[in-house]
Amino acid sequence: MGYTGIAEEELKNLIAKDFFAAYDCTHIIGKIDFTVALPKSDPLQSLLWAEAKRGTVTDIYKPLVQLVLTIGRARTFDSYLPPPFLGVFDAEKIIFLPYKEILPFFTLNDFNWNVAPSDATTREFELLYEAIRTTLDKAVELYLYRYDAHAEELRAFIQQHF
Repeated sequence: MGYTGIAEEELKNLIAKDFFAAYDCTHIIGKIDFTVALPKSDPLQSLLWAEAKRGTVTDIYKPLVQLVLTIGRARTFDSYLPPPFLGVFDAEKIIFLPYKEILPFFTLNDFNWNVAPSDATTREFELLYEAIRTTLDKAVELYLYRYDAHAEELRAFIQQHF
């Protein structure tokens, strides 16, 4: 499976086709890059919200922080039922994290959710980055799959959890 050298939109389409073909990946929820839902289900209820990045990401925490900031800024959880999983994927891998692992971040006091989610230079991005990194380093449930080495395990995970 070759996903290198392609645009982000094409990557999202190929991941949807290759791994989530049995699901509906057409819903657009705010500025969330990629959503997965059961076919013909209520668009308010997703199985996955994910951040997509073209190429290969070496620091997986950054796109995850971007996703959390995107969700928090728009307060997406007020209009849509949060999914069981959040995810980040690039040209070589996909990572799943149970939504419950990041839920406490949405209740942070004195936190400015109005920063641009993609601006890694803001104080808020840096604070959230450290908090998420610390949490994920201790997380029991963090699932990472490389498309080339773990395609069958990835499909099994999706079938079991979605």
